[in-house]
Amino acid sequence: GLGVETIRALAARGATVIGAARDLAKARRALAQAGVADIELVEVDLASLASVRKATDEILAQGKPLDVIIANAGVMACPQGKTADGFETQFGTNHLGHFVFVNRLAPLLRDSARVVVLSSSGHRFSDVDLDDPNFERTPYEPFVAYGRSKTANALFAVGLDGRLRARSVRACSVHPG
Repeated sequence: GLGVETIRALAARGATVIGAARDLAKARRALAQAGVADIELVEVDLASLASVRKATDEILAQGKPLDVIIANAGVMACPQGKTADGFETQFGTNHLGHFVFVNRLAPLLRDSARVVVLSSSGHRFSDVDLDDPNFERTPYEPFVAYGRSKTANALFAVGLDGRLRARSVRACSVHPG
């Protein structure tokens, strides 16, 4: 997938990469098939903020400065569900998981670092509905939920860019397709 290809491209150019994956064994197999070795992996389930905090605690404990964070993983147009913390699955996984992950690691970003938040043209499906983010009063539509999460990704990148700009850290939102 896109995460494996991103890691492969970065590693091929000499970058030290810390990959994050929900299933470490599956990630190792995918990386091996792509010809990538010696990548540090941290287990994280973006649908669980406790898992995100645990993973970021591990990275923070190393204290290694970061040049880039790429917020890449997510789910798309899935059936209605809830994260471990009770949020609608796509908003919780695609936005809130990354929001906590990136913000907790922000102190490790070097001056002039970059944060890349993958969004999607799917952001056009819907604005973020702060009055009903979990579809408690709105009929659930998978692509509307996806659109909300992708709009939140784009808005997060814009907000983060403004907050970190004084350190010359830039954040952007990109559509990978």
